[in-house]
Amino acid sequence: MRSIFLFFLLTLAACGADWRATAQTEAEDLVRLTMHDPTLQFSRVKFTGDQQSGQTCGYYERSNVFGGKDSTRFIVFIDGAGGKNPYIDNPSAPYPESKSDFDVNWQTQCLDLGYAA
Repeated sequence: MRSIFLFFLLTLAACGADWRATAQTEAEDLVRLTMHDPTLQFSRVKFTGDQQSGQTCGYYERSNVFGGKDSTRFIVFIDGAGGKNPYIDNPSAPYPESKSDFDVNWQTQCLDLGYAA
């Protein structure tokens, strides 16, 4: 009986990790599409919250004109954010409409829910 319970817990944990990994992959794809750059590289990506109202938080890197890399924060809400997905800390991105809006969401939806870079 104990081994059946242990198997159930391991299976549950594996399933739980699966939807998070899928959400992260879908978030990265959405950011690439929004920024029109299939070569974006991602780092420090983490899902915070739950399966209904959580979000993927992280950074993407893009080469700049000086030969270096720029690192930019992003948030992709699993519920679609009312059509305002993804939130990208970049003025050329459509959402959010202001830097202060992004900073508030980064604090409340990422940092306050356990994201650590």
